[in-house]
Amino acid sequence: MYLMRILGTLLVFFPVLSVLIEHQRSVWLMILLAMNAFVWPTLAWLRARNSPSPLMAEHQNLVLDAGAGGFWIAMMAVNPLASVVIATILLADRLSAGGVALMKKAAAVMLGVFLVSWLTQGMAVDLFVSQRTMFATLPLIAIYLMALSILTDSIALRLRIKSRELERIAMMDPLLDIANRRLLEKRIDHELKKLQLSCRESALMFIDIDNFKDVNDRFGHKVGDTMLAAVSQILHIATRPTDTPARLGGDEFVILLPSTTLDEAHIVATRIMEAAAVMKDVAQEAVHCTLSIGIACATRDMASVTDWLQAADNALYRAKREGKNRIFAH
Repeated sequence: MYLMRILGTLLVFFPVLSVLIEHQRSVWLMILLAMNAFVWPTLAWLRARNSPSPLMAEHQNLVLDAGAGGFWIAMMAVNPLASVVIATILLADRLSAGGVALMKKAAAVMLGVFLVSWLTQGMAVDLFVSQRTMFATLPLIAIYLMALSILTDSIALRLRIKSRELERIAMMDPLLDIANRRLLEKRIDHELKKLQLSCRESALMFIDIDNFKDVNDRFGHKVGDTMLAAVSQILHIATRPTDTPARLGGDEFVILLPSTTLDEAHIVATRIMEAAAVMKDVAQEAVHCTLSIGIACATRDMASVTDWLQAADNALYRAKREGKNRIFAH
C-alpha cells in the first residue's frame, strides 16, 4: 500500500495542480496539495505500522484518502475529467483493498467532504478541461491502472501459492511427514475410477504396529511418537514416488500401490517388515518393532473407497489373528 499510495498521490498531484493554477488558487492550497502528495504517504505508512491493528489502520487511511479526493474535487470546481478519474480510481482501489463495505464507507466520506468543501467554496463549477489538464491526467489513467493490475496479479499469485500450501498442509498428517486420511481417500477414489477403465491391478496395503499401546503405556508417548515417525520414514523409503503412504489414524498406516500386482505388493511389504525388524532402539529405549500387514487388490465390484479399505483391513485382521508380525494378502 505504501508504494501504491506514493505512486497514486504523485500522479494525482499533476492534474490537480494544473486545475488549481488555472483557477488561480492560493499558494497555501498548492502547498497543502504538495503535502498530501509527498508527506501523507509516509505518515499513513507510519500510522499503520505503529498501530496495534495495522489492517484496521490501513483501512482508515484508505478512507482518509477518499476524503482527500473529495476535497480536491471541490477545490477543482468539479473539473469533469480529473474529478471523474480521481473518484473512479479511489473507489476502485478501495473495492480491491477491502471489498464493497470499504468502498461504500469511502464513497460516503468522499461525498461528505466534497459537499462541505464545495458549499464553503460557493458551489463553483467549471466544466472546461484544458489541454494541459488533459495531458496531466493521462499518466494517472495509464500508469496507475497498469500498476494496480500488476499489483492485483502479484497478490493473486501469492494467494494461489498460499492456497496450495494450505491445501498441502490440510492433506498431511500433523505429526508425521506423510499423507493423512483425507488425501489417501482422494487418491484411492481416483485410482478406483482409473481401474474401471483399464485391466491393470493395484494394491492397497494396511499396516498396523504390533502392541503399540503397550509401547505407549510402558515408555510414554514420546517413544510412541518416535516409533510412528520411524515407521513413516520406512514407508517413504520402501515406496515409489507414484505410491501414497498415509497414516489412517493411531498406529495404522495404509499404502496405495497403483499398477502393482499382489506379488509385487508382497515384496514391498516384506521389505517394510525387514526394515522395521532391525529397529532396536527408539528414543534411547530398547524397543522391538514388528508389523502386521494386510494386502488387498482392487476388484471391479468395489464401488467405493470404503470397500477397498475394508478389504485391506480384513486382510490385516487375518494377519493379526494368525499371530501378528506377518503378511496376509488376498
